[in-house]
Amino acid sequence: MSSKFDALKKSIAKTAEKATSSVAKKAKKLTSVPAHRHCRMCQAAINIKAEPPICNSDECTIAWEREERNRKQLKFWMTAFIALFAFSFIGPLLWRLLG
Repeated sequence: MSSKFDALKKSIAKTAEKATSSVAKKAKKLTSVPAHRHCRMCQAAINIKAEPPICNSDECTIAWEREERNRKQLKFWMTAFIALFAFSFIGPLLWRLLG
């Protein structure tokens, strides 16, 4: 029984070693692509340190500025809505306690 177990163990070790070496070879091939990220607007490859994460085209710059403006407006209005909603519950409680 133990001889079968040892044979199976050796077979598994060989298979694992082959798989590891195969993956290592493929990883070396894949690392030939330099580190980069993609433009948020057009998905073109850009420098990994680019800030904002867009390429240098005018269309992408305009679209990015529009999205930033919309994001800031949304953030403001959501904060205002949550504050108004919270005050509608807390206001009457404070009115009772203080009045």
